[in-house]
Amino acid sequence: MDRTRIRRQVERLLDEQAQQTLSIIVQGRHEGLRQAIVEAAERAIERRAVTNAADLLPPPAHERLAGHQPAARRAADVHALRRTGIQAIEPMQQAAFVRFSRQARRSDEGGRMRALPLAGAAAMEIDRDDLAQLPEALPQALAVFANRRVPVPPRLRATALPPEIAQRSTHAWGIEASGALASWGAFGARGQGARVAVLDTGVEPSHPDLAGKVARFAEFDARGRLVAQGVDAAWDADGHGTHVCGTIAGGRASGRWIGMAPACRLLVAKVLGKAGGTDEQILKGMEWAVAEGADVINMSLGGLSFEPSVLDTYTSALIAARQAGIPCVVSVGNEGAQTSGSPGNDYFALAVGAMDANDRVAAFSAGRTQIVEESEAIAPRNLPLVYSKPDLGAPGVQVYSCIGRQRWEHLNGTSMAAPHVAGAIAVLLSRTPQAKQGAALLKLTGWDRSDTLIQLIVGSVVDRGENGPDHRFGHGKLALLPAFGHAIDRGYLPKG
Repeated sequence: MDRTRIRRQVERLLDEQAQQTLSIIVQGRHEGLRQAIVEAAERAIERRAVTNAADLLPPPAHERLAGHQPAARRAADVHALRRTGIQAIEPMQQAAFVRFSRQARRSDEGGRMRALPLAGAAAMEIDRDDLAQLPEALPQALAVFANRRVPVPPRLRATALPPEIAQRSTHAWGIEASGALASWGAFGARGQGARVAVLDTGVEPSHPDLAGKVARFAEFDARGRLVAQGVDAAWDADGHGTHVCGTIAGGRASGRWIGMAPACRLLVAKVLGKAGGTDEQILKGMEWAVAEGADVINMSLGGLSFEPSVLDTYTSALIAARQAGIPCVVSVGNEGAQTSGSPGNDYFALAVGAMDANDRVAAFSAGRTQIVEESEAIAPRNLPLVYSKPDLGAPGVQVYSCIGRQRWEHLNGTSMAAPHVAGAIAVLLSRTPQAKQGAALLKLTGWDRSDTLIQLIVGSVVDRGENGPDHRFGHGKLALLPAFGHAIDRGYLPKG
């Protein structure tokens, strides 16, 4: 068994972190899980060389539905993902190296591995000397990553609003520019029946624009433990999460429509506090969202990266979510060109950059060429994997939405752009009377479902930059109305 890669990972962790006790995430070894992930990754990578966004559109629905499993299998598929993930973790949890580590001898809690089944991984605290021995002493481990601190995205207040933004009295500019308003009118699609998970700082469910729209709430601490649940326990540590939720599902309590999909329901996981969160916290939030039956996950968060190399801390979880039929929409980051945020820079995240009302990319919007040099999720023949982020742009400048304490505010950020895309997916999945009569899009499950949704969104963009994907616009600007047109033309949604 070649342990070269995990030795390099351990050496890097020891070089980068000076503390005596480190918090890490360890990927478990399970050949069945690894093979399933590699096969799923292979499918997603097939189209990486495409330069024309329209070439990313899905095949006709009858081709994708041929031999497809019925929607009733979705719950069984999610259960199988969790079971396989646990099977990858249990041998590590039971290993003598873990049970008798220095941390374990200090306290029962200290040496315990905390399971992250969706990722087939576990988190733990470990002494430096024990970490140095891990590659040989824990052969069940496939990879090891830092359990990073992830900051709360800054609330970038918009100042000096231009008249065309400040004087809007009926709706926020982003829901018109992205095509949501036109889609409401043309198809009656407002997100009815769709469930959007939001992993963020929480939510203020009593805000008049969100009243009755939060269906589930869960709060996780820095060690991924569920510490509160139920809508009555919901709160927002910062106001950031409430603003994001408003852009997805908000109404017009202020007199202006603010949400892309005002008829959808929200599943909110509080994975960031005032001081931020951890990778473990976010991964537990993803696991919860998948188990709760989300149709799409929005993550307006991430840790800053200046390096082109991407670690696969989130790769297995992102692929598992897509295997469950759930696209993960992630903000790309707010530190400008030649930077990115993780997990938004992962190949399997649908990364979103920020654009203004004049179709210009915001100066703060991140983006760069990324490279995966080593990965257990990607077949060696596809490595190194070179690609560009973001995948597309959406309204992220001077975005009007709700915040805490019953207020509204214009904010800037890729955090504001991502929920426009998540909301657009919810609108595509609207259970309108026509769609409920047998829309192919609603029959799809698993990878076919997530793949189709992503292909409809990215394949329908309006190109605003160089020909093909680039670091600023991605493939282009979000355009929901053409996405509906392509979905109808290809048989995924009914006409009329």
